Amino acid sequence: MWNPEEYAKNSNAQLQWAEQLRSHLDFKGSESVLDVGCGDGKITADFAVSLPQGQVVGVDSSSEMIAYATKTYPRSQYPNLSFACIDGRSLPFKAEFDVVFSNAALHWVDDHLAFLQGANRALKNKGKLIISCGGQGNATEVLQVFSDSASSSLEV
Repeated sequence: MWNPEEYAKNSNAQLQWAEQLRSHLDFKGSESVLDVGCGDGKITADFAVSLPQGQVVGVDSSSEMIAYATKTYPRSQYPNLSFACIDGRSLPFKAEFDVVFSNAALHWVDDHLAFLQGANRALKNKGKLIISCGGQGNATEVLQVFSDSASSSLEV
């Protein structure tokens, strides 16, 4: 369904948003990062370069995007980077990541609570969730789930 080559050529806005999000992180170089909705893998690979002693995992529900990312950013050149075709609603990780990052992808997720629960499980103690959710009015449902979750505890 997705055309990874076209996305890679036309994703400058997503790169700028990712840079803004990353400015909120103070990496030491050994952190572990999960990038949910990694798309073509460009941003995920940037994480891997900046975290030489860390581990970076990019997941996306599009098998085409994951195939492109795996081919474009091979383990032989990025030994601390891996990709997997995993839906953001069913993250299988448990206390593995210092940061769960998602940039311009959550509008594709139709069950935001499932994403939040999975992200919460994936985070280590004191881990950080860093996300962007589109433009004004585009994230109303996501923000409502966040608001509801903040007023009650997430079930893990």
